[in-house]
Amino acid sequence: MDACEKAVAKKPENGGIKDSRALARALTGDTPGAISDFQTFVDWTWDDESKAKRQKWIDELRAGKNPFTEEVLEDLLEE
Repeated sequence: MDACEKAVAKKPENGGIKDSRALARALTGDTPGAISDFQTFVDWTWDDESKAKRQKWIDELRAGKNPFTEEVLEDLLEE
């Protein structure tokens, strides 16, 4: 988390960095922070596929679900 916070502090306008921090926040139980950062990414990116994926995660997090199954995490490692 420390590295994520430092990266965001250096480039707060970079949605890609906030996307990384969002995942870290989600995995460490900071659901509100994760939702906020994923929303920033959705608003920042032009990639419709990435937007849709993050919006699904936002919706699931808001519903109290954990969208980060082992399969999802493995897919993210391959991105």
